[in-house]
Amino acid sequence: MHENKYCFVSKAHDPRFLTLRSLQTPQGRFRTGLYLIEGIRHVARAVENQAPLQSLFLDPSRLSNPYGRRLARRLRKSGVPGIHLSPHLYRQLTLAEEPQGIGAVVSQNWVSLTDVCPSQTSFSLAVESIDSPGNLGTIIRTAEATGVNGVFMIGQNADPWEPATVRASMGSLFSQKLIRCSAHEFAEWARSFGVLIVGSSPTGLLDYKALHWRWPSALMIGSEKQGLSETLIEASDFMVRLPMMGRGDSINAAVAAGVLLYDMFNQRRGA
Repeated sequence: MHENKYCFVSKAHDPRFLTLRSLQTPQGRFRTGLYLIEGIRHVARAVENQAPLQSLFLDPSRLSNPYGRRLARRLRKSGVPGIHLSPHLYRQLTLAEEPQGIGAVVSQNWVSLTDVCPSQTSFSLAVESIDSPGNLGTIIRTAEATGVNGVFMIGQNADPWEPATVRASMGSLFSQKLIRCSAHEFAEWARSFGVLIVGSSPTGLLDYKALHWRWPSALMIGSEKQGLSETLIEASDFMVRLPMMGRGDSINAAVAAGVLLYDMFNQRRGA
């Protein structure tokens, strides 16, 4: 295959750079259906999971890692278009303290709710209006580690394609089924498949260790400030709490999700 020639972009007003910058905003991501990833690990995981890469952006002066160079060369030879950026422009597209010189534009990959059919041993995760991108990315990373078969993004606030979320997911984003739906749609989906719905709240009536999970099941995690909406609380079969000492009235949403997901994971593994 003919190897692409990558042109050099050094001006901030260049339309090609402005297009990349626009993907750092919710409006740009919504309008185009694209998002940015940056760093060798993220690009490699995207390729491994056959994520739909649209283009590359590179800073050759930063791309010193031998594996990263081979990865960029392989993608260029395979026909993936791209550009070289000046160090100053590339720096504006990364959250890393030490940029690695390789990034990509990727198509968002949403799964339709109608295409999600839980197996008899599966468990899912629903997150509603998580405010912190870092927390959301960490939750997605934990979901992969515990074998979650689908992550439901309930409401419009949770954006898995936000740069900080992508970075915190450490590449787990590419292997997960992501489903956007409303609280009502999620509740109807769960009921139609006989899914056990468990919500988390500091005021939940049941200690999480007292719950015996059955399958299929779904865990719901709400926002750090408001918690779960009334619609999801009413739809839940159980509301569990994590017991706490001290004066804190709640714990970090990503920490809570990690504790509960691993409890699910260990119970299923034991079963």
